[in-house]
Formats: sequence, C-alpha cells, structure tokens
Amino acid sequence: MRLGVHAPGIAPGGRMERAVLGLAARGHAVAVVGRPAAGSALGDSSRPAGGAEADVLLGAGRALPAAWWAARLRARALVLALDPAIHARWGLLDRWAWSLGAGHGLVEESAAAEFLSRTSEAEQHRLVLWPADGASTDDAAPSTLAETGMLERVCERALARQAAGPGRAALFVDRDGTVIVEREYLSEPHGVELIPGAAEALRQVRTAGHPVVVISNQAGVGRGLFTEARVHEVMARMRERLRADGVELDAIRFCPHAPDAGCDCRKPGGRLLREAADDLRLSLRDSAMVGDRWIDVDAGRGVGAAGVLVRTGYGAGEERSGADRPPADAVVDDLAAAARWFLQRVD
Repeated sequence: MRLGVHAPGIAPGGRMERAVLGLAARGHAVAVVGRPAAGSALGDSSRPAGGAEADVLLGAGRALPAAWWAARLRARALVLALDPAIHARWGLLDRWAWSLGAGHGLVEESAAAEFLSRTSEAEQHRLVLWPADGASTDDAAPSTLAETGMLERVCERALARQAAGPGRAALFVDRDGTVIVEREYLSEPHGVELIPGAAEALRQVRTAGHPVVVISNQAGVGRGLFTEARVHEVMARMRERLRADGVELDAIRFCPHAPDAGCDCRKPGGRLLREAADDLRLSLRDSAMVGDRWIDVDAGRGVGAAGVLVRTGYGAGEERSGADRPPADAVVDDLAAAARWFLQRVD
C-alpha cells in the first residue's frame, strides 16, 4: 500500500507511531505530511509514496485536517487512532469529514464503551480495538508488533470497502518458486529475484480489477532458522521490487509455523485464504490459488477456489510426482500463463 501519514497528533512512541514504522519496515510506501511532534521518529523513517498520491491516509486526533490531506493525496480511505478526550471535542466539520471519508478508527479497549455510547451504528462498524497485548512488545522489531499487524489489516479492510463491492475474484499466489526465484529458506532480502514475467502478470491481473494476495508458508521461523522480522524484510524487498514494476500487492499472509505444529494456517490449510477473503471482501469460489507445489493447489481447492500448479520452482518435479493424485484445475509453465488462465476464467 501507499500510505500518507498525517504526523501532527500522532504521539511519539505511541501505538500509531510504532505501527506506522512497522508498516514501513514491511515494505509499504510511507510518506509523512505535516510536522511531526517533538521527539517523533516519523520524520526520519518515512519513505516516498511514489508521487503525490496515497491509498490510505493515517493519522490521529481531529478528523478534519486528516481528511483534508486525504483529499489532497487522493487517498481512498482514512484511518485514525482515536483518543476519547479529543473525539469528544470534535465539531460538526470533523464529524462531516469522518462520515464523508467513511473513516476507520482504532481505539483502546478501555475506551470502547465510551466510544460505543456516542457513535452511530454505522460508525461502530468502523471501529477496531488495538490489540490487548501490543503494549508489552515495545522492544520487538516494529514489523512484528501486534499493532502493526492490526493497522495493516484495518487499512486493507478500509480499502476493500471502498472498492466496487463484495464478491471480487482474486488471484492468490505462493511466493517462493512462483513470484520470486526459489532459494530454500530464503532469509536475506538481497536474495529476492523476481521470476521473469511475474510482475507483468500481476500487473495485468490488478489492472483488470482483481486483487492479488500472497499466501506463503515460512516454516523456517518455526524451525528456528530465522526470525519473523527476517520474513518481513524479505517480503518488504519483494513489495519494493514489484512496486518498481508498477504492482502493489493487496495483502500478504504467511504461516510461521513448523510443519508438525498442527496449525490450520499452514498450506494446504485454508485459514489464511479465508481470512484474506473476509478482510478484502473476496469470492473464494471465483478466485484461484497459484503455486509451485501441490499444497498450493490443495489450499485453493480446499476453500472452493481453483488450484493452479506452475512449473517454475519445484513445480516441474511436483507435476511428475503427482500422477496418482487429484489433478489441478490447470498446470501451466509460469505465473504469466497462470494469470492468462485466470483472466480468461473470470472475465
């Protein structure tokens, strides 16, 4: 995502600041507007937003100045950290700006009852609680904080609700061996290399109006080979490489557990696909999961989507070994061919 950050009102060291820094570390394009408060880390950690536009405007405090910047940056969504004392002083213009921008707000659990007592039912559906355990992880890498994950999902949801409507067909894609060159247990950002044609394929899918979501197993975390922060660094590098080719991913979801952990988020389990579908208002039945392993195919088919095997990465070997198993909906050479198959199927 391209994120504009209205810095005035964002408390130095507070949850919104930590989450913004975490989103920058995850590879989202971040541009700070307005003068940060004294002691803020935002000014030194921002990234250009790729021009004078943003997808989401983030801020805190009053709604009117944040909404003004949202309009200036042509942001499609407004997400604010809400303080009950400041919110109580909002005037008519703040409330108008909040309503016009269909603003989403993050509130502390301790203030939830107060907000519910003075907001409309429509507004209440756009309020989200900060994670209860977020404040206890201040020494963790910003990319791994619970606040960062929550803010990222709120932004994704806010954008999705500004889209044409629910039930969109999406292309779910595996990472290693599908979008980037397979390097077993990749943990170094400099090792990220896009597979030829992958960026163009994803750009065509998004240009046609279909979201692109990366779904990845990262068992190296669960096996102790590298940290979750390293996964985010690699994902950030992938985002940056794709952005340079005109592609913004709609979401990334990954499972950090070892294969024997018994979780339901590791492919071929479908939890990550279902969660992304709920956040982004997607139709799984009309979507497809593309990857270089049979577990990718099975993950897609397990949630009612199509499953497509590509021959890049481990795919050619998987194809040879899969003669006795249920077939994929399609077996193609690479992501470019998978994108063409998907677009012909849905359009």
